[in-house]
Amino acid sequence: MGGCCKDKKAFLRYKHGHSFDLMDFDKNGKFEKKDFIGWYKKSMENVAVLAGNEVTDDQVKKVERQAGIIYNAFMFFGFFGKNKKRFVGFSSFASQMPGYKMITKLLFKKLFKLFDVDDSGDWSLEEYVKIFCEPIGISEEDAKESFKMLDTDGNGVLDVNEVTDGMTHFLTDLEKNKWSYLFGPVDYDPDEWKE
Repeated sequence: MGGCCKDKKAFLRYKHGHSFDLMDFDKNGKFEKKDFIGWYKKSMENVAVLAGNEVTDDQVKKVERQAGIIYNAFMFFGFFGKNKKRFVGFSSFASQMPGYKMITKLLFKKLFKLFDVDDSGDWSLEEYVKIFCEPIGISEEDAKESFKMLDTDGNGVLDVNEVTDGMTHFLTDLEKNKWSYLFGPVDYDPDEWKE
């Protein structure tokens, strides 16, 4: 394999490392089920503020159950979230395997539904910023830019296909492109991400 391919894999590893940093909700160096549930609970708090109501105990229990199922599918019951190195190694390797895009799209559809708290079938800009991005530390400015990228039909809302397509590109594309900026600026040092 030539240098070009190794550099592309290094960039992919960088993107997966960046996503790990965002999903490590409590910043303890692990991506655990409690991180995913914490992300969603924060999202629900933001929804309650937006809607002017409180989150019920039943809603929290339902969310914990759903978030746990999605987390287990993504992380093979936590095995690949034990630390950043394991997460990046597994996810960047798996993202290039046949069938990965199909499986990822299915999981992101479940994630989309989980975060579609009003069951409208789409996300508005405000929902995307407050429910999906803000809880994991993506700035409002970066979230708005990300929204514009994802809104490929330009109708002002995100549907499930726009979100799953964009996220799948982020996780699988080997070269820097518009999807590389989905979660904010790219601060990539190839030497840091070589295998």
